[in-house]
Amino acid sequence: MTMAAKTDVSPLRVGVVGAGFVAPHHLAGWRTLPEVELVGLASPDPVRNAELARQFGIPATYADLETMLEDQRPHVLDICTPPHLHAEHAAAAARRGIHVLCQKPVAPDLETARAMRDFARQQNVRLMVHENFRFRPWYREAKRQLDCGILGEVFYVRSDGRFAGTVTSAEHPHTPWSIARQPSFVEPERLLLLESVIHQIDVCRYLFGEPSSVYAQARRISPQVKGEDLVSLSMRFGETIAVIERSYASRGYSPPPMASETLTVEAERGALFIDREGRLRIEIDVPGERRTLCPEIELEGAYRRSYAATIRHFVEALRHGAPFETDIDDNLRTLGAVIAAYGSLESGQVIQLNEARETGK
Repeated sequence: MTMAAKTDVSPLRVGVVGAGFVAPHHLAGWRTLPEVELVGLASPDPVRNAELARQFGIPATYADLETMLEDQRPHVLDICTPPHLHAEHAAAAARRGIHVLCQKPVAPDLETARAMRDFARQQNVRLMVHENFRFRPWYREAKRQLDCGILGEVFYVRSDGRFAGTVTSAEHPHTPWSIARQPSFVEPERLLLLESVIHQIDVCRYLFGEPSSVYAQARRISPQVKGEDLVSLSMRFGETIAVIERSYASRGYSPPPMASETLTVEAERGALFIDREGRLRIEIDVPGERRTLCPEIELEGAYRRSYAATIRHFVEALRHGAPFETDIDDNLRTLGAVIAAYGSLESGQVIQLNEARETGK
């Protein structure tokens, strides 16, 4: 892979657009880096702007992005707005030679995402997608263990996350938890696959490589949303069978802890397990040998730290001209699998995937 030009200015000036649910997690991540200066925040909500500016020491807030970019001339724009605005905001930055970190999903569809990639290249700016799940410490450790061959060939994977997010519950009797924190979930006709299952697909790609097929089933359970809030996928990663499930409509589960999905990996020499709290356990079970390994993982604040780790990777890659782990080309493969899953829902068929279609190359 060709190395990019280094962006080793100090301090690295960062502007942020968007002040919704995800913005504080991004802002806290930027604040962990002493070589970064947060110079501006843009959103149409003056109350929220003022609140976040006080909390994170941002010197200037703006009602619109264009004014912030003209006034502050940041080196980087961090996009924390809803997906349908990402292309417009990324283009505004790219026209000014500003590098972009963009919250997932990078776009609602592949055509828009490819156009974002192509325009960024034309303007000679770099574009990375903020896909933070794979930066969670239990997945980093799981990959390290799997890559060293501790379990041998993997033949089955199950990723499962469910809780009451779009339905009321004992803990949230009036407004469902997910709708309270992200009201934008109410209107879209494409919901859980694009907003949440996309994380699980990306983690599986990170751990097991590129998927070759997908078959999807989904339902809308809650009357308070228009899109699907129950999803089950069957995917193939080479010879590995993967089942990915997610529900925001399942009562009877405890509210989401820092890890909302479990992972089971079955292989020729045993199995790997990650529970809902992020604890990782490896069972090696072969004739004459049974061992249990519990790698030590720092779980305190891991959800917040995954955002910071993603941002740190972005900054380090910019400074050294190194590749982004989740650059736009890589993330197009994740988004391509999501769009293919919607195609499976519409056709009722297994969709065969190929890298050429997913990347648009």
